[in-house]
Amino acid sequence: MKKVFKLPLLTQTISKQKALEKCSLFMSFKKTIIIMLIFPFSLQANECGSWFSNFTSPLCTRASSIFWTGTTITLGLRALKEFRGEDEIQRRAYQKNHLQGFGEEGGELGYGYLNLGYFLGQLLFGGSKGGERAEHMLEASFYTVGVTYGLKKSIHETRPGYPDDPDSFPSGHSSAAFAFASVVAAQHGWLWGGGAHILASFIAFSRLNDDWHYLHDVTAGITIGMSYGWGIYFNHKDHGKSYWLSMTPTNDLGGLQLLVGGTF
Repeated sequence: MKKVFKLPLLTQTISKQKALEKCSLFMSFKKTIIIMLIFPFSLQANECGSWFSNFTSPLCTRASSIFWTGTTITLGLRALKEFRGEDEIQRRAYQKNHLQGFGEEGGELGYGYLNLGYFLGQLLFGGSKGGERAEHMLEASFYTVGVTYGLKKSIHETRPGYPDDPDSFPSGHSSAAFAFASVVAAQHGWLWGGGAHILASFIAFSRLNDDWHYLHDVTAGITIGMSYGWGIYFNHKDHGKSYWLSMTPTNDLGGLQLLVGGTF
């Protein structure tokens, strides 16, 4: 006589949980694609030359090649995650722990200290070009952080090592670091820019090493940071975009005054 065993209620519950996880992953992937594609098309509605043209500069300047290349790579990696391929990349990066204890230093540097240090250094000690360079860093960092934060709060993707934190995509450390590196390269050439990019790459890799981000989070952050660093530079150089900030002598010529302005 054959015995018939029914599935335990616990097994059914686990199956439902797995189904919900797959559904959640699919919705996250779908949302990522929609936002990453709608975002650039919405920017194209604005033309370079308006007051907010630096916001659209990743698409309306020569930096568009950086934006589209990075976006394509990011979407490809995000698609790979659906087949667990990117999970394996992340697992190996975390287990090998190439940076050992230095990953924490990368995490600390990535909070915008490099951007702030450059801005203040150029503003106070940069000479005749200091104000312009400080302005470039300020605007690149401002738009980079704003777009990164907006995407984080729209997509809500969980971190690989911290599933209770929904701010994984995109990597803010990577975006800020590469905005910094791009501004340095644009303003000072590739000798200084090369060193800045090595430092930015260290910060970006530390996010994988310490299990804070997936690879597509990092590539998205790199894309945003580089697009704004170079986009704003090309917007000023090629389109004559005026700066928010300018430094002029005081009326008595005894010092300098910082002016903030814009066109509406």
